[in-house]
Amino acid sequence: MNNRYGAVRLPPYAWLLMIMTVLPVALPAQRVPFYNISIEDGLLQSQPGCMVQDMYGHLWVGTLGGLSRFDGQTFTNYTIRDGLASNVIHALATDTQGNIWIGSPAGVTRFDGRQMQHFTFHTSDNPGANNVTTIRIAADGAAWCLAAGKVYAIREGKSAAFNLPDSIIITSLLPDGNALWLATTKGRLLRFENGRWQSLSLPDARSRHYIIRLYKDRGNRIWILTNAGLYRVSGDTIVAHTVNGRSFDAFPPLLCMTENAGGSYWIGTGSGVIRFNDSSIQYYNKRNGLSNNNFPDILADREGNIWLASDGQGLFRFSGALFTGLDESMGLPSSQVMSIAATRNGRLYLGTYDAGLYEYSNGEISRVPFPDNVRRMTTTLAVRNGYEIWIGTRGAGLWRYSGGSFKPFIAPGNRLPSNFVVTLYTDSRSRLWIGYTNGAAVYEQDSFRVLPLEASSVKSFLQIGRDSMLIATNNGIKLLDGNDLYPYVTNTVADNAQPQCFTMRGGELWIGTSDNGIIRYNPATRQATVYDKSNGLRSDFIYNITTDRKGNIWAGTGDGIHRISFAEQTPVIYVYGKGQGVTGLESNHNAVCKMPDGSIWFGTTNGALHYNPAARLTRAVPISIVMQSVKVFGENITDTSWYDSTDAWYRVPYHLRLPYRRNNITFNFHAVSLSGNGQLRYRYHIKGLEAPWSNWSSVTAVTYSALPPGRYDFIVQCVTDDNEAVKELHYPFEIIAPFHKTNLFRLIILAGCILLGILLQHIASRRKQNRQKLRERLRREEQSKVRERTAEDFHDEVGNKLTRINVLANVLKTKVGNPSPDTYRLIEQIQENTMQLYSGTKDILWSLKPSNDNLYEILHRIRDVGVELFQDTEVEFVFTGADERMKQFRLPLDVSRNLIMIFKEAMNNCLKYAAATEVRMEVSLKERDVLQVRLRDNGQGFDMHYVRKGHGIRNMQVRAERIQGKLYIDAQPGAGTIITLTFRIPEGNSKKIPSYA
Repeated sequence: MNNRYGAVRLPPYAWLLMIMTVLPVALPAQRVPFYNISIEDGLLQSQPGCMVQDMYGHLWVGTLGGLSRFDGQTFTNYTIRDGLASNVIHALATDTQGNIWIGSPAGVTRFDGRQMQHFTFHTSDNPGANNVTTIRIAADGAAWCLAAGKVYAIREGKSAAFNLPDSIIITSLLPDGNALWLATTKGRLLRFENGRWQSLSLPDARSRHYIIRLYKDRGNRIWILTNAGLYRVSGDTIVAHTVNGRSFDAFPPLLCMTENAGGSYWIGTGSGVIRFNDSSIQYYNKRNGLSNNNFPDILADREGNIWLASDGQGLFRFSGALFTGLDESMGLPSSQVMSIAATRNGRLYLGTYDAGLYEYSNGEISRVPFPDNVRRMTTTLAVRNGYEIWIGTRGAGLWRYSGGSFKPFIAPGNRLPSNFVVTLYTDSRSRLWIGYTNGAAVYEQDSFRVLPLEASSVKSFLQIGRDSMLIATNNGIKLLDGNDLYPYVTNTVADNAQPQCFTMRGGELWIGTSDNGIIRYNPATRQATVYDKSNGLRSDFIYNITTDRKGNIWAGTGDGIHRISFAEQTPVIYVYGKGQGVTGLESNHNAVCKMPDGSIWFGTTNGALHYNPAARLTRAVPISIVMQSVKVFGENITDTSWYDSTDAWYRVPYHLRLPYRRNNITFNFHAVSLSGNGQLRYRYHIKGLEAPWSNWSSVTAVTYSALPPGRYDFIVQCVTDDNEAVKELHYPFEIIAPFHKTNLFRLIILAGCILLGILLQHIASRRKQNRQKLRERLRREEQSKVRERTAEDFHDEVGNKLTRINVLANVLKTKVGNPSPDTYRLIEQIQENTMQLYSGTKDILWSLKPSNDNLYEILHRIRDVGVELFQDTEVEFVFTGADERMKQFRLPLDVSRNLIMIFKEAMNNCLKYAAATEVRMEVSLKERDVLQVRLRDNGQGFDMHYVRKGHGIRNMQVRAERIQGKLYIDAQPGAGTIITLTFRIPEGNSKKIPSYA
């Protein structure tokens, strides 16, 4: 084991003299419950030298083997493998951002939970500049460091040396607002503020004065701890501190100091710990439950616990003296206290497993020897008539101790069942009930009466009436009513349990068992309730049970002392174990005794425990609730795509978004409380589920399976034993809905349904259109046939008749001979009209023929009309633009007829009125099947305003509107005329035209 404080040495006799001087100051009569935490509990190394509590409530401990973080439940350890500069930790501090500052022989490390940033100091005059032994955080955030007697500061990520006057050596430093206090090796105290130095000296300074530590209390007083006493700053002077005139110069060197919430001060020394206030000084060492080692650091946490760093024995915690004890360290020869009883005057008797009977009175333990001085195994004790001590042994029979003398009752004498006594009980009539391994007896009126319980091992007795007694046996519970013995049948779980002990609370029977925890039975309602490990107990084996003055149930179990409180409607179970000063976790059978002052003694496998209801126990107040882990299907989350970031200290994922199939989640949470977890209770709830809050319990893990998709907020609340809700934790997360359950999918389905409806409607419409097209095609085919037949019939009938009329007109002209001019003119008119009518019938016949619906044929028909019209004139007619592409288009009969008539009228007007020498017709097919036909002449033109009154142009406009076209006439006197027709070929007429014979 390493020696931290080799520089502070005194001769062995001096240490012994100081300890002997201090011992009369205060030696508690019972063992004080210092709770030891060592490497067996997870501490990294047994020599802690510094401690600090962070903003979350964690206790950080620097040791010679690395850094440990304690959350009240478990340790998390860090070494050079995790990024430390050195495993030897000399100093710790924390800042307002939650960073941990670590001083070591390799400099300073700042740890924010994710990474460690290292700082070193480089000065030529200080070879040990990086051996940092002290770190203090100032109000401005600067980290002041002490290394090898020199002072350094770290500000905003930069380190620098602090200039000291006269090359002095510094032993301790303390930032104080804008000032800096420095202690020197020569017993001087320096104060630096606003660039000025002030020097103070210890009173009566001698060479033995060595300032070890500076401390500032809650009242802003500066304390000076030395190797020769305790001092404090008073104004501009230093005074020695005394308590009732007693100084601290007789104690071992004072190494560290802290102040608790109650105003008491604790000082760690080179051997043990001092506790003092304005009126008293107490000294704790190995004799009353602590250690004789030196204590290099001491800390009062935010809950009120006192933490002591012991050089070689790990950590000690003092949380108040709710439980004190008697064990081997206090002079009790045996740690196995099998039975406890108290006389009317308050004398306590302890029966031990291997050391006999002992009496405890006025803080002293003394042995009560049997007549033959044999240390008999005492299994049970009872007090009768206020002062008679009855002693049950294992194999040595029953003994009575009264008036300083013993009287034995040993089988087979007195006709007792056995010499192996299991339990003793005194009822309200001063009768003594004795339970053996093979039966039972009752002692009254100076005689014994054996009960009819052969072959039954009796565990306990309980009087429930003047002449009624319940008896717990290995064969169940029996009822002795007068002289009659019956099985006690409840028709509940109690009938099949193994009873060990009894107590009554009001009209209820409470049964401690060895297999089913505690059974609460109400004889009036014949209902039973079981309290076991499933709902709050730590052990199902109940050794003893009793009721205190407030009606609470106390039970000594196989794992700690339990209290069941009824302050609420639902009983609440509190557990007292090592964290509350219970050193003997396993109790002994029926080893419980209520004292007249309301306190309770318990016999355990590690001495006797004394519960004092008036004592103050540090109340567990969780500083924070942390989520320790979130697991999916019992495994840690490793897929980084499921979360955005992680917690700095526990690596718990933030903004968790899980796939819908990963919906089995386990939450492990914990309230950071350094007072132990037995006083804390939790309840939890998921916001987003229709589920109530859980019941209050000590459970710190919960699994939710088959969570439906959605956004959730897991909420944990923590309360203390006074039911004050002090902290709440929120953990939001999300289960991603599968695509088929998302709004997008629903929108797609809706859109799909709409599109499907549209498609179905479109299909139905297309089918309707196809049917209409089919009907139209059939109609057109029928019309074509009709037109064909009509054309043939018209040609045969009208053509022949017109030809005959023309022939007859020629015959008439011959027959008449020399007709008069009027007659000749009439005959000529008949022939001319006949020829015109025949010519018109040719156009009608051409139009009626289905094969002439082709756009190409229509345009060429218009060309032929023009050629025929202008062939015997001086007008040159030019037609351009009609090509093979136009054969793909077919025009309805009315469109083709109107198109022909428009340009036939236009060409006739051109011939009659234009006096042109050239007429050009241009045809072009534009985009989107738009046909443009333009007729241009170089004639004399005309006045549009005058000509518009004629019927020809009006007819052309009407025909253009019929085919939904636009007719433009551009004419100016002397500049010719341009007639342009533009129209879109009707849809459905652009496919290949079938040929007709």
